Amino acid sequence: MSIVGLQRVTYGVADLEAGARFWRDFGLTPHPGGGGARVFTTAEGAEVVLRPLDDPGLPPAPVAGPTVREVVWAVGDDAALRQIAERLPAACRREGDSTSVRATDPAGHAIAFERTRLTSAPVSPTPFNSPGHAQRIDQQAPLYKQAAPIHMAHVVFAVIDLDATARFYRELLGFRLSDSYPGRGMFLRAPGASDHHNLFLLCRDGAVGFHHVAFDVRDIHEVFGGGLHMTGQGWATHLGPGRHPISSAYFWYFKNPCGGAAEYDFDTDIITDAWQPREFEPTPDAFAEWAFPSGTRRYDGIQTART
Repeated sequence: MSIVGLQRVTYGVADLEAGARFWRDFGLTPHPGGGGARVFTTAEGAEVVLRPLDDPGLPPAPVAGPTVREVVWAVGDDAALRQIAERLPAACRREGDSTSVRATDPAGHAIAFERTRLTSAPVSPTPFNSPGHAQRIDQQAPLYKQAAPIHMAHVVFAVIDLDATARFYRELLGFRLSDSYPGRGMFLRAPGASDHHNLFLLCRDGAVGFHHVAFDVRDIHEVFGGGLHMTGQGWATHLGPGRHPISSAYFWYFKNPCGGAAEYDFDTDIITDAWQPREFEPTPDAFAEWAFPSGTRRYDGIQTART
């Protein structure tokens, strides 16, 4: 099944204006939306859609309040879409149409599958200097006043029954296991994608529902530039900046008024079916090699750790 990545996340939000301001500041591109919706896109065309919390067309979610109400996966062709429709049990199917398949996973998250509308967004690699290997000579490294996310990389769901939810994605939809915290979390890759993970299932302290969505940016400079811009606009850091040792990615998470968090991400591992899944003990060091607990703030031009 050629599920190639994430195409759209749709939120039900209490304050459309605050939600729209968050995603503009985050660096997504606004587009007109019908029916009272607000639509924002990445450079590849993945969408973030905001709808009023009381919109009757929104599917239910495992938790009340502002949150993601549907995650849409991009599928490579009509044959793959038909195969998904044939494999999903009738008990989990929701009403769709000729262009989509809609379902609810075992943890209660609404998901859907559509023909891909994602496009390639070529990016020139940023030159870096290292001892004995200079790529940038007589040239300053880039500085970013704001991020412009390219790729919607992954979503994270908190679940009660980790094994049952993972079986649904792996056995029915062909997701591959990348790595895991045994009994606590599984990193899953869509069968037609090469990101270290497109879906992380987290089992912790009885939590349920959507946790965060992550977006790849061009380089580590953009992680910092985007993060400092968000901080300057008054948005609170959830965690970061920092680095995940499991996926190798640098990150910075921000609390999102639409629900959960939004993450800037750079330099995640790219893997194939030759990758051998690993098991990690769920410790703080396994989650983050290093991270500031609550972001950074500038005082009189000096960047200081926030306390």
